[in-house]
Amino acid sequence: MAQAAGKRTAQAKKPMGGKIALIAALIVVAALIAGYLILCAVAGSGTFLPNTTIAGIDLGGQTQEQAVDTLKAQLPERLGQLSVPFVCEGQDFSIQGSEATVDDQAVETAVQEALGQQSGSFFTRGAQYLGAMTGGAQYSVPVTLKGTPSVLDQVVEEFADPEAQTTWEVSGDQLVFHKGVTGRTIDVTALTDAAEERFTQLLNDSSAENPPLETQVTTAPPLDPDFDAIHDEVTVEAADAYLDKSTKQIVPSVTGVSLDTAAAKSALDSAAEGSDVSVPLTMTEPEMTTADLEANLFKDVLGQSSTRTAGGSSRWHNVSLACQRVNGTILLPGETFSYNAVCGPYSQAGGYQKAGAYVSGTTKDTWAGGICQLSSTLYWTTLKANLETVERHRHQFDVGYLPSGMDATVYSNSLDFKFKNDTGYPLKIVASLTTNSNGTRYCNVTIYGTNTTGIYGDPYSVVLSTISPQTKYEPNASIPQGTKPQRDPERTAYTGKKVAVYQRLRDANGNVISETLIHTDTFSHRDAYYFYNPADAARWGIDPSTGLKTLTPVEPTPTPTPTPAATPTPVNTPTPTPAATPTPAATPSAAPSATPAPAATPTTGPGMLPEDSVPPALEVTQSPAA
Repeated sequence: MAQAAGKRTAQAKKPMGGKIALIAALIVVAALIAGYLILCAVAGSGTFLPNTTIAGIDLGGQTQEQAVDTLKAQLPERLGQLSVPFVCEGQDFSIQGSEATVDDQAVETAVQEALGQQSGSFFTRGAQYLGAMTGGAQYSVPVTLKGTPSVLDQVVEEFADPEAQTTWEVSGDQLVFHKGVTGRTIDVTALTDAAEERFTQLLNDSSAENPPLETQVTTAPPLDPDFDAIHDEVTVEAADAYLDKSTKQIVPSVTGVSLDTAAAKSALDSAAEGSDVSVPLTMTEPEMTTADLEANLFKDVLGQSSTRTAGGSSRWHNVSLACQRVNGTILLPGETFSYNAVCGPYSQAGGYQKAGAYVSGTTKDTWAGGICQLSSTLYWTTLKANLETVERHRHQFDVGYLPSGMDATVYSNSLDFKFKNDTGYPLKIVASLTTNSNGTRYCNVTIYGTNTTGIYGDPYSVVLSTISPQTKYEPNASIPQGTKPQRDPERTAYTGKKVAVYQRLRDANGNVISETLIHTDTFSHRDAYYFYNPADAARWGIDPSTGLKTLTPVEPTPTPTPTPAATPTPVNTPTPTPAATPTPAATPSAAPSATPAPAATPTTGPGMLPEDSVPPALEVTQSPAA
């Protein structure tokens, strides 16, 4: 039947099972991929895969450094459990594993090569990890004997003719061979080579078989000795004598010895059986012999300085403690001295007391105040000794107890003073705090060493500019009215300076050979401050707006003491006299008036001072804080 016009035919529904299966498969694939990527990330790199062994020792998950440490710790014990048997003339003998070894270089090489074989890209690392989980990897290390096993000496003595063996000895600067003769002999070299190979098999493969080695005694011409072993035993590297810092004893020098093995073999081959042949050894003297070091150790004063040490007992204590810690320090050639490392920590726990030090532009009592006196004195001395400065920092203010620019401040672990022993001999530092007969204390530093050139330092500084401090006054109501201004101990005066410091070198005769600008320092200036009662500004001539004494001092006006008025004398009333007849009446006299008392003289009022009581100009001093 024809479809009706305008009608849409109904579409058949497709089954949903195929789409669900496809989605599920994609989810599984995505999960597998994600899991593999996670495995690649977890597997990482730089560590051994699981089930990785070297010489039978499991190193899975360890880094290269950890694996080396593990092998060095466990291999001696494993070797000690092994032995290699051999038979000679029907008798059984064995070489013990305690006489075998795996040298450190072989261990490090084996670990490096094994780790290199397991290093892959990020995406291959996961596959390697999965493979290692199921199979793992085994690597080996070579074993060598420490020397001729003691049992072989016994076998040779028992079965071989003594005259058949070629022996040698060192006599002075000669290697003397005693060539053997034809007779019963044992090839010791061949036996030791076979024993090393067997130990290597046993160490790296626990299932390896270990049948006895066969050793034959034959009649033959004398065998050549092991020239490589002789070379290793005879050869010695030259070594300089040096001073042991811990024992303060000289370690003797070593004369170098070397052997030309080709020349030794040629000489022995051409020698007749039973004869002696000498081969010269090459002797090399070290640069620093024992005799040279003994003759030159600490024989010269390279530099010496003393600085006057002011302040109180706490400051003296701190300087003295620092001197005790520095005193006797020995610095070997090439070593660097660190003041903080030797004298720190700068705290109560470090044994220091509180004394004046620069803190945020002021002078305050703080732990270890004053220890910069020694670091500065030491720096000045190193310049005289012409030693290399590694680290040095200036103070904020010029310290005043040594030439400007020769100071060196230290602070905790942030600011240090360091110098290097760039001479060819050890240095010794002697430091002390002493008191002379006048009670004046001095910080003293002497550096001893060996001056092979005669050159010494003569440092000096040039002041390029200065800024003079002012004396300023601050109002403070706690100061009693009418008393002199009181000095602020935290803000004493310092002159600002710009200083150029030069290292001048002189030869042994005092002639100048060079002058070098080593640094330019700028030291801040600091005004001196005094506190006064605000009511006394006019009395001292202080201008409150500037804090300076620029006004004319004005004495306060005395207040007069009032005197009571005098009491007036009363006037008598005259009594009338009767008129006498015929006498005329008398004229009455005037009434007497009271004389007033003189006015009282004014006295000095409260708070008034005589004119000469105005304080003179106040003295400006520098605080020994640094």
